[in-house]
Amino acid sequence: MKISNLIVVIFLFSFSIQAQEKKQNDTIKIEINSNTKTIYVLGGITSVSTKEDLAFAKKYNIHFHDFGCIAPANFEEYEAKNELVFDFLNKTYGMQWQKEIKPSVLGFEKWKKK
Repeated sequence: MKISNLIVVIFLFSFSIQAQEKKQNDTIKIEINSNTKTIYVLGGITSVSTKEDLAFAKKYNIHFHDFGCIAPANFEEYEAKNELVFDFLNKTYGMQWQKEIKPSVLGFEKWKKK
């Protein structure tokens, strides 16, 4: 009886994760085409946002999405989405923003080396 309960819990947990990822993917597609762009950040147990991040977000019309301590399964996809936003920032604001963004943003250092 205990094993069957465990199997049910595992099944429900995996279903919940898949539903969350599908919802996030749909949201990402919409956000890339919106006026406010989203930059994805890996955080920790507490939020990694600072007052400098909030000022950056306001100045460049950017929204930060903090995943917290759980990295998304499709990590590379979020790096690619961030790269699109970095390209947009370069085209719109020049290179000044690169000095103001925190270097720990997903994919920023990798994108900067290109």
